[in-house]
Amino acid sequence: MENQEETFSLRPATEDDIPTISEIEKRAHKAPWAEGHFREELEKPYAHFLVLSDDETDSKIAGYIVYWIMFEECQILDVVVDLPYRGRGYAKLMIRNAVTTALNKDIRKILLDVRKSNLPAIQLYQNMKFVITHVRKSFYSDGEDAYQMALFLDQPADEDIEF
Repeated sequence: MENQEETFSLRPATEDDIPTISEIEKRAHKAPWAEGHFREELEKPYAHFLVLSDDETDSKIAGYIVYWIMFEECQILDVVVDLPYRGRGYAKLMIRNAVTTALNKDIRKILLDVRKSNLPAIQLYQNMKFVITHVRKSFYSDGEDAYQMALFLDQPADEDIEF
């Protein structure tokens, strides 16, 4: 039985995390990444690959995020919260990490792609001040379109990003 008192923190992903991450990915996505894709992200110097693991044992993974910082932009490639842990603010926590890292590196634009059918994710991103910049036709392997969304971090100080 799941303990509601559990706390989770972000840490860098490791090779040992890949099998669990892959299982979560399969539950979460229509077209999941293969294990090899995650392994490749561990090797890229510009990739930030973090898992949200429980503080007590560091053995439960509630979610993960993969983002790149390169060419004056931050690109969020994959952000997933496993089904039993949804609705607790973990996706927002992981995206905040990407925003903070970007700001610390003087990056002022964060991009991501999201399925047009993924209304909960779109709502979360819009609540965090991401805006839809355009539609990417047939972006996903099953032919579904994606919205490309952007967060511009050079807003005036009186327009605080809502987290």
